[in-house]
Amino acid sequence: MNATWFRRAIGATALLGLTTLITTPGWADALDTIMQRKKILVAIDLGNPPHGMMDAAFKPTGSDVETAQNLAKDLGVELEIVQVTAPNRVQYLLANKADVVISALSITDERKKVIDFTRPYAELQCVVAAPKSMAISSYADLSGKGVSVTRGTVNDQELTRGTANVPNVQIVRFDDDPTSVTGITSGQLQVFASSLPLINQLKKDNPNVDLETKFVMKGFPLGIAFRKNEPKLAAKLNDWVSANLKNGKLVEIYNRYHGVKIDPEKLAGM
Repeated sequence: MNATWFRRAIGATALLGLTTLITTPGWADALDTIMQRKKILVAIDLGNPPHGMMDAAFKPTGSDVETAQNLAKDLGVELEIVQVTAPNRVQYLLANKADVVISALSITDERKKVIDFTRPYAELQCVVAAPKSMAISSYADLSGKGVSVTRGTVNDQELTRGTANVPNVQIVRFDDDPTSVTGITSGQLQVFASSLPLINQLKKDNPNVDLETKFVMKGFPLGIAFRKNEPKLAAKLNDWVSANLKNGKLVEIYNRYHGVKIDPEKLAGM
């Protein structure tokens, strides 16, 4: 047998095998993996109350935790919470360290370039808050002020866009929500760009903090995130969200933790 011909044949066989692996449907299907494993790995930031936090007994709780618990129950699998921070939620998903993300993750065009989302299951308002005595009603009023924000969040993105042409704004970016909160409670900063639920929780935990909402930067729909090219998982999750909005479970969970009654019809149009 000609040696050159033999090498070519081996190469062609290897290429055919690789192509088969890549193109065979379902060879790495996420839903099948979850069901066979009998466990779903859900990425949640437990430092973002009331979405995710630890209770007095050091057990995970919050609206996103309870949402994940209900999802696992309905799938008939065990729930494993993968603890993340706001900046690394997407990275954990892409690195296959989590099957899905349920962690106050807003649906944005930028994120949709790299991951997929279910239909919205809730809505999150991004706001700017500051002491009552501060006259702030727009981005322009942030000139000359320092603002605490969590790096890589939609709050960070909206604040950055909104102040692009405003002079002398000092944006202080922290790596996670707890340290962003500490920037306010310690007195290091007085202005906070964050989600309305987190600010409400901050005020509840620290009654002496002088903080009120000054203006809404933007409202974002929240979705369950998963990796691209997972049609079976997408269909399953979307059916689950639709059913649990219709039966009121997701509405009740969000209202209980956030004091806000979400409107399923409004979510459907977002």
